[in-house]
Amino acid sequence: MAAIARRFDPPDIEELNDARWRFSRSLLRTLTLKDRMIYPRLRLHADPAARSVAERFCQSTAADYERFAAHTKRFPPDVVVRDWRAYAVAVRLRTAEMEDRLDREERELFPLLDDAPRLASVPFSQGTNWAADAWRIRAMLGMDGADERAA
Repeated sequence: MAAIARRFDPPDIEELNDARWRFSRSLLRTLTLKDRMIYPRLRLHADPAARSVAERFCQSTAADYERFAAHTKRFPPDVVVRDWRAYAVAVRLRTAEMEDRLDREERELFPLLDDAPRLASVPFSQGTNWAADAWRIRAMLGMDGADERAA
């Protein structure tokens, strides 16, 4: 997305929507993985400092995701076409935030997993419904035709 957002002129809408979907899908898969596999293990960590770091990251995930969700709602395809420059600036900002977050996770969060208890299985979270958001994003981007939604 960052490379696309550096373009002076907007790409073809189908190319852009495909890139937006692939980015969103990757983000939602990552959030689901962390929600089901990372945070539950770290909440059981023997070290209270590790539990605190995990909780801080977990809470900030909600705020980070709210910014992403607001971004996707603010920029449906017709708005992107009308105001490419505003969209491109917003994408570069969101991308920089995400890169910073990923760097912090690599340094501060993931190393804590080495000493965290292993879990055989984790029930689905009662929190964010990542799948529902994925369907909302696909619908906004016009990714599914009527036949596909009925399946």
